[in-house]
Amino acid sequence: MTDLDINDSVLAQLRSAADIVEVVGEHTRLRKAGRSWKGLCPFHKERTPSFTVDRDKGLYHCFGCGAGGDVIHFVRQADRLDFPEAVEALAERFGVPIPRRASRGPRDERREKILEALRAAHQFYVGELARPGNRAAAYLEERAVPADLGHRLALGYAPDAWESLARALGPAFPESLLIEAGLLQPRAEGRGAYDRFRDRLLFPVRDERGRVVGFGGRVLAPDAEPKYLNSPESPVFAKKRILFGLSDAREAIRRRERVIVVEGYFDHLALLLAGVDETVASMGTALTPEQAEKLRRLGADVVLCYDGDTAGRGAVKAALPHLLAQGLTVSVASMPADEDPYDVLRREGAASLRSRIDSPARYLQWLFQEVDPSGPGIDSEEKKGRCRQILDVLKAIPDQILRYEEVRKLSAEVAIPVDVLWERPSAPPPEALTGAGTRRNEAVLSSREIPALERRILQILAGSGGYNSLILGTLREGSFTHPGVRRVVAAIGKADPSAEAIDFRRQIAHLKEEGDIALLSRLALEEGPEPTESEVLRLLQRLEGLALDRESTALQGQIDRAQAAEKPQSEIDELLTRKQELKRKSAGITKSRKGKDIGD
Repeated sequence: MTDLDINDSVLAQLRSAADIVEVVGEHTRLRKAGRSWKGLCPFHKERTPSFTVDRDKGLYHCFGCGAGGDVIHFVRQADRLDFPEAVEALAERFGVPIPRRASRGPRDERREKILEALRAAHQFYVGELARPGNRAAAYLEERAVPADLGHRLALGYAPDAWESLARALGPAFPESLLIEAGLLQPRAEGRGAYDRFRDRLLFPVRDERGRVVGFGGRVLAPDAEPKYLNSPESPVFAKKRILFGLSDAREAIRRRERVIVVEGYFDHLALLLAGVDETVASMGTALTPEQAEKLRRLGADVVLCYDGDTAGRGAVKAALPHLLAQGLTVSVASMPADEDPYDVLRREGAASLRSRIDSPARYLQWLFQEVDPSGPGIDSEEKKGRCRQILDVLKAIPDQILRYEEVRKLSAEVAIPVDVLWERPSAPPPEALTGAGTRRNEAVLSSREIPALERRILQILAGSGGYNSLILGTLREGSFTHPGVRRVVAAIGKADPSAEAIDFRRQIAHLKEEGDIALLSRLALEEGPEPTESEVLRLLQRLEGLALDRESTALQGQIDRAQAAEKPQSEIDELLTRKQELKRKSAGITKSRKGKDIGD
């Protein structure tokens, strides 16, 4: 439950202020095409652009998968946020104030307090790093990290003391909240708490909105363990869902159409030093399915740049199935044996590190080199085991044709017939692989479900062709049979019925169903013939005629039931009179109709 007072006025103001082209452009490259912008859909894998954005209407739609809506709906789909979170993120970005209700839910209140405590802790740590003579500053200087990069990343230092942060934040925040935020650690004997991070260089971990939600600490004492310490799970920090550096890398990822994935904080820092800004890190742990899904939503090719030791190569093999399951194009940048990206930067220089990243091996070629399934001197059992390692990776590919092509390449590599290696998956691809809302939207937008007549009327309304007042003034309850069309037309009609153009930013606020928003965005953005007044009048006549036919059929059913039940003749005569009146109206419409009808 949010404490934000999100009303129609706020939503209209937000939709007007938020530039949908700018927001969508962070997820996929858009190119101007007449009045609209077009690009590859960020919600499903495609080669030919079918994704359209209209800045004036504030709408987007993919004519391939059916995803569509306004800027708020896009942020919800792209960043997997709920409605209040998407609204708050956009409002903060575009400077739209949102009033808050007098009362706030306890859960929201707690989250806000935790984020506030983390902000205060970050300020404390940054201030400590700025103090002269501390070990973290000396360590950064030793590793040739420029001061401006340290400032850009807002690095901090946790002093070598047990209660420095606890004393600094204690007056403003209760101890229990600092423990829940992962800043303090309860004492084993149960009395009080102490600083979780001590004598460590700290990397602030941010969510996709740029808010500090945790920290990663690199130890400075040579004999201290563990080498890296992350914040624990908290109401605002879920490590498996976060990609370190993503909030800062989005623009570079969009521009370069690729994302470099490294393992840890200093690997990330090394690539930034080499000028490779489109870099994110999985924070020293194995890449998770949740992180892979987040990478898919970026709409970019993925280059894995892991350490060259045994553990790093094993991490690449573990990451590949998650990435391939998301339909991503994956390559692997080669690091020397037992070296990480920072080692390469120091020993070979920035140009060499960039060269390794710019010329990665396709993942399958890397697997062939790493697993060596046809290596000299191996027996049949060993060959089978190595082939199985590669097949276990390939079976994650959801597209059957692409998976077959990769198996065919393995067949050529190991000289084993493809029909021996080919395996059909036992389960269908996971729902996430179809993109956000894809299957649901396809069903809603199916032309087989929406009668052509109703679809054309709604297309003319959504296109703002100048006949809206005529259409809305003629329609009546029961004009439409499709529930989605009825809801969309009702939302359009909530504004001034005399207006000839739809104010999408206001009227879309009345649509609650995801499929209805996609339906409106599709019909508003698709290209169709320009309507004429004669066509509109003909459509309305046909619509009225069909509505009368449905009423007549329903009335005949009432007559039949009344006669079967031997109701009084006066009641039956009243029903017959009503049916005769409907027949008269229908005949009048048929007589006045001219031109060619649009079928249903």
